[in-house]
Amino acid sequence: MYLKNPKNERLRYSLLPRSNRQQGFVLILVLVLLSVLTLIGMSSMTSSSMELRATANAQQHQIAFNAVQAILEFSISKPTTNLINYQPDEAEKLIIQNIPAYTVASASSLTGTVEHTGYSVGVGSSLGLGKGFSYNFFNITGTGFNETTAGTKGSASSTQTQGVRFPAASC
Repeated sequence: MYLKNPKNERLRYSLLPRSNRQQGFVLILVLVLLSVLTLIGMSSMTSSSMELRATANAQQHQIAFNAVQAILEFSISKPTTNLINYQPDEAEKLIIQNIPAYTVASASSLTGTVEHTGYSVGVGSSLGLGKGFSYNFFNITGTGFNETTAGTKGSASSTQTQGVRFPAASC
């Protein structure tokens, strides 16, 4: 429906008020914003899920790492009571010794070996040349896994080697 104005120009006339004509645009705008917010929420959920898995894997690896550290410290801290010979004779120097059975909570398949790698004679003082302290050198290697809730070997493992210098009775 058109009305004529005094200047003979045609004007468009609507029976609906001006605010009601804007509702279609608002609906489209709200749907676009809702879809953008949904995409942001989905990507946040995916990201947090991946972070949760990464944290769980790091925790399991830390359990295995700490268990192997414990077996290495056990073999070093009490050399007289843990059945490892830190004073080997010539024949025993070639034998790789196993660390006795050792258990740590939440860990499985803990193994450790002690290997003699050499010896050294100290220089000594100016009065007793060649009569200084002597040392045996060892490599201690430990391997372990985390333990699953079912009590089986888990997926995280740790292998560590540590060198030890131990005073020798004689070389």
